[in-house]
Amino acid sequence: MSLYKLPYIQPSVLEPSWFVRPTCVVAADLIGKILCRQLIDSDGKKKTLRMRISETEAYIGEGDAACHAHAGTRTPRTEIMYSEGGVFYVYLTYGIHHMLNLVSGPAESPEAVLIRAGFLTDDSARLIDEQLLSADKQLTDPKQFAGPGKLTKRLQIDRELYGAPIMPASGLWVEDDGCQPPVSLRPRIGIDYAGTAKDWLLRYVWTDHVSLSKK
Repeated sequence: MSLYKLPYIQPSVLEPSWFVRPTCVVAADLIGKILCRQLIDSDGKKKTLRMRISETEAYIGEGDAACHAHAGTRTPRTEIMYSEGGVFYVYLTYGIHHMLNLVSGPAESPEAVLIRAGFLTDDSARLIDEQLLSADKQLTDPKQFAGPGKLTKRLQIDRELYGAPIMPASGLWVEDDGCQPPVSLRPRIGIDYAGTAKDWLLRYVWTDHVSLSKK
């Protein structure tokens, strides 16, 4: 259950140019949007999983001590962040979890939005193997996407998407169906090393939603 009902509106695909806006605006506006992932199921058929975004974090460039490009740290890994908004920045953390970031803002301004949590929409496709799991492990459980590592695992997102445009041709894109939930601001998570930047209110959450990684 999505826990959120609204009149049906035909979803529209967000063009890459939608992400060429101030990063904090993009991060806030992504709450309620639908992250769509096209996969090949075990029966060989294409399926599109649809996860409504409930939590994001903004990373706002070289002046942000929590950002990978802090103080002009331009490396092969962070190079994609210097692109114009509208492409994916995917990296591996702790050698285990992939983190999905949507590059935002103008070219040469290394900024991005981390997708932290969401929940499966009622009209999402279901994978055959997933439906055989216990109820608490099926993707319909709102906690299955409560965390950036969890959601990339469930949606089979990895570094193959690094640098790909945010559009259906990449197999991963974002849609808008008019959902505008209440949004609250929180400090970002897991960045105690970032000095005063750890307290910046750059985490955007769907207020009090059960799918959040942390309140």
